[in-house]
Amino acid sequence: MGSTETIISIILVIGIGYFARRLNLLKTEDSTILNKIVVNLAIPSLIFISIYKSKFDIFNLLPLTLVSLFITFVTGSIAFLWCKLRRQNKKDLWSIVVPSGLVNSGFLGYPIVLGVYGITGLLRAIFYDMGSVLSFIIFGIILGMIFSNEKINLRSVFKHVTSFPPLIAMILGVIANLTHLKIYSPLLDTLHYLGNATVPLIMLSLGLSLKFHRINKYKGNITFVSLLRLLFSPLLATFLTNLLGIYGLEKKVLIVESAMPSAMLSIVLSVRYRLNPELTAICVFTTTLLSLITIPFVIFLLK
Repeated sequence: MGSTETIISIILVIGIGYFARRLNLLKTEDSTILNKIVVNLAIPSLIFISIYKSKFDIFNLLPLTLVSLFITFVTGSIAFLWCKLRRQNKKDLWSIVVPSGLVNSGFLGYPIVLGVYGITGLLRAIFYDMGSVLSFIIFGIILGMIFSNEKINLRSVFKHVTSFPPLIAMILGVIANLTHLKIYSPLLDTLHYLGNATVPLIMLSLGLSLKFHRINKYKGNITFVSLLRLLFSPLLATFLTNLLGIYGLEKKVLIVESAMPSAMLSIVLSVRYRLNPELTAICVFTTTLLSLITIPFVIFLLK
């Protein structure tokens, strides 16, 4: 499946969630339950399986992970400063910062990179996506501390770090991979089933949160996030690859992954910490829709 077909498929599932709400088959509040399933079961399973089954030379491909983290830090920081200058309230601020920083390098990036650059490209995409996974975990911990009722201290930090299921799954996945742990086949199949549920559940949740009549209210924020994610991010990736001497397939994959739209996982965090899911959902949907044009263009320029 090519890049355009992949994006269209994602938009169609989002549309199913949207019309399910309009037809009263599901309610907006149901996205909370869907996201609890995603955070506590589906995403941890997906992360564990992805790491456990990966075969890689960590020292050769680690720069992809580090660049991914750095790009998230830069785009998230720019969004944070922009929101501060506009005096956004705290919940709206983080509802913009999260989709500005988190990139859809896995759910959308994997099939596109695989289709364009093959299995060797996919391996590099996995390492880039590890940076996205770490960024998701870091955002989750930060938001947990900011929007919890607890006083922020070492004890509360430790509690949020050790109780975040995706982080636990990542640690267990690395341990299982490095120790070549043999896992009972039915258990692996179970984790596969749960992991495969991640994408459709998030897309349905996004559709449930979409309210197109409110787009005009957020048009300034939407434009900003779209420019930051789809234009600035791949340009920054190009600059960093040249600066660090990253060439060949690694450079192409890194730039293509950086050009992906806002991560659908942003919706998970926005719903879980009661930010502004409506704003985050519109940012994710708009960048995904616009990426129908921008991603094929980036791939064409890299040929």
